[in-house]
Amino acid sequence: MQGRGITDLTFRLMGLTLILLVAGCNDGSSRGAVQNPGGVSLGGGNHQGGGQPQSAEAFFARSVQPGLANCRICHVPGASADQEGGRALMLSKTELDTDYQKLYAAWETLGKGVDNNRLLAMPSDPALAHAGSKPWPPSSQSYVAMKTLLSCWDSPGTCVFSDIVQEEQLPLLGSKRARHLWASYCEGEDANSSKLLPPDPRTLIQKSSPAVQGDRAVHFNGWWEDCHKSKWLVDERPATTCGEYIRRRDEGKRFLLDELAGDAITLDNFRNSWQDWGLNQRPENFDELYTLRYGLNRAPFDNPYPLPGEESKDRSQWSGELPLGLRMVERGNKWVLASTACYTCHGGQIGDPYAGDDQLIGLQNLGLGNNNYDVVMAAHDGNPFKEVPIAGGAIPAIDPNALFNVGIKQRGQNNAVGAFEFLNTILDLDSLGINPNPLKTMKGDSGAQDVSHPLAHTQDTPPWWNMGSRPRKFFDAGVSNDSTRIIMAAGPGEFSLLFSQDGKGYRERVEEWDHHLEAFFLSLESPEYPKPIDTALAEQGAVLFHSKDLWAEEGNADRPRPAGGNGSCASCHGAYSPRYVHDDNFLADPALEGVASHISELDVIGTDPARSDMLTPTLRRGWDTTFWGYPEADPKYQPPNSNPLEEPLNDLYPDDMRYQGACGWQKEIIGYQAPPLYGVWATAPYFHNGSVPTLEAVLDSSKRDAIWQRQLQVEEVNGVQIKGFDQSLNAFDFEHVGWKYTALACSEMPGSDQLNCSPSGDEGPSMQQIVQNFLNSTLSWAGLVTIQDPDPAGIDKRLVYDTRILGNGNQGHEFSNVLTDTERRAIIEYLKTL
Repeated sequence: MQGRGITDLTFRLMGLTLILLVAGCNDGSSRGAVQNPGGVSLGGGNHQGGGQPQSAEAFFARSVQPGLANCRICHVPGASADQEGGRALMLSKTELDTDYQKLYAAWETLGKGVDNNRLLAMPSDPALAHAGSKPWPPSSQSYVAMKTLLSCWDSPGTCVFSDIVQEEQLPLLGSKRARHLWASYCEGEDANSSKLLPPDPRTLIQKSSPAVQGDRAVHFNGWWEDCHKSKWLVDERPATTCGEYIRRRDEGKRFLLDELAGDAITLDNFRNSWQDWGLNQRPENFDELYTLRYGLNRAPFDNPYPLPGEESKDRSQWSGELPLGLRMVERGNKWVLASTACYTCHGGQIGDPYAGDDQLIGLQNLGLGNNNYDVVMAAHDGNPFKEVPIAGGAIPAIDPNALFNVGIKQRGQNNAVGAFEFLNTILDLDSLGINPNPLKTMKGDSGAQDVSHPLAHTQDTPPWWNMGSRPRKFFDAGVSNDSTRIIMAAGPGEFSLLFSQDGKGYRERVEEWDHHLEAFFLSLESPEYPKPIDTALAEQGAVLFHSKDLWAEEGNADRPRPAGGNGSCASCHGAYSPRYVHDDNFLADPALEGVASHISELDVIGTDPARSDMLTPTLRRGWDTTFWGYPEADPKYQPPNSNPLEEPLNDLYPDDMRYQGACGWQKEIIGYQAPPLYGVWATAPYFHNGSVPTLEAVLDSSKRDAIWQRQLQVEEVNGVQIKGFDQSLNAFDFEHVGWKYTALACSEMPGSDQLNCSPSGDEGPSMQQIVQNFLNSTLSWAGLVTIQDPDPAGIDKRLVYDTRILGNGNQGHEFSNVLTDTERRAIIEYLKTL
């Protein structure tokens, strides 16, 4: 046997210093299996006939080598295992007839033996850290086959072989692209279908369910709650048939395109808004410049408006093109310009048709967070969304969207939660009628006051297509995703419905459309990555994503570990690979593919805490008793305004005296919810506040810059510069996955150096930021007032991401720093496939 083994003594001794992380070798395919080369038989092997092998090589070829296909994913030169700790087993990518010799060499290097040899133990022993998971439990055919081979090598005179047929393994790559189970299940059905729907996979995530019991690799700690169980809400419960789901889905789509039509400027004021830009005539490319200046992107559907003189023509003959966020709608017998407010925050774009690109986000992918919308510029220009600017534009009017996004300082961010707290303060908690009693912000437990700071700080809008993979809503997993009412918080469209005396029109509009919108969101898909995928690298990434325990690395020895799970990316973000989705060690039910419901406590995730800290106790506690928390579940419930005299006052009752809703705000775990990762390549910038421009920097914190600026597009018209983010494919970084950007020093920022740089001369916060951050963190509503930069160029600060601003920090998720560059590239390549 020495002739076929390793005789190099140096190579043998080197193995004593290696710590091997052998990849799980259980693919099940038979591609590349070598035939019995003959010539050497390792003792025994005396079985004849019956298809049984007569030598160790023949047994290896028929029963062991098929499983090496999975080892070959990582244990080849240049792959993730090609590092200290993994090189003791190195296979060839193409020369499969060398597998036997290389495996035998690894066995010798690792000290021979059987049960304790890492070739057998690493893929099977739970106590050993192994990036390739544990695909060889002792009861598996792969384990038996390898143990038989190693036993023969260890005691050649006792070899007894019998064919072992390994189980077929599912592929590593594959993605449902966020499509909800109902969308695929009802494909081919119509609105009249009576086909009964299967359970919504999200409903499987409950405290007492098998999905969350036991020590599985994917850990769920955010539970689904049924918000519609009250007898008052029979008509609002989830769909039960494909026909009902399809009808709701189609109505939701129609609502977003044509029904969600709120107050907007008149058509003439829109067409003349170039006057607010300092121009003396309308530019020929006005439609393009409008999207550039305000960050309302191209609509992925026909969205025309009439140019002057075309008003009497048929709609199909109109020449203008409205951005996503504005829409011509029929009211009575008249066409009017209206806003579709959802798309200011949920109308993202990758690829600019004005630049000749294909737009990568189509109608089926609607709802990408709009990291381009410019609230600051919209308000600065004398309010292009209202008909009459205040004082003729001498005083910048407040755009309703700017008010709704309280405290916004930078382009592309929004503050939906702060805006909701604003509504919660001025509207009645039950009826949604106007009831602006400031005492509501000072209710406390046991006499203590918890003064509201309704900023909750800025955030990066998540995509709609992942809603069907989340049991809970919001970055902190505040409420169950069955809490569909909140989808329509900004849904009244017209201010006359949003602000009324009794709130009846607001409530009715919410109940009319919320479940239709949710059904539409469940039908959406994540966009396909537009470039070629390195399949071999992506397969390595799939293994690492689902199996590598980041906390087994020395660099994370002192970091708090997440509660539950196997310490991998999948532990928090969910399982996606078909191989792991169908592994009971990962998920209790394959229907949970891609579902993520893991709340990481702040000390574990480490990301900027302002969004969590500034979500006031008033909202966390008070939500449970509001219209949004489904108070119909309370046995004593009576509809709002049943007692008109009492209604304005009951907002001030202690919480335990108010109706207790079915879906309260979770207060058990204070932190951030790991999002599903379908289409993650398209959702840059990253983290809840959009502080990290690329996926590479998410996984390697050393690549993060304190001040950075996305690539800009600047168009000069008659001496006036129109600026905005470049949305073209040329500005997208397909290598590092995200938006191209430039790191800046404080002195390179637009505006005054005195307001941009630290008085101490370092790169710390400026005096302006120190004051503003203090006010915003201690004084209610302070974020609505900004210390202005007198330098005319200061307004361009909105185009710079500055992590020194309260809530903008780019720290956290640093446990992924332990990945090697090869591992990081592999995981990113895998994420492109989702």
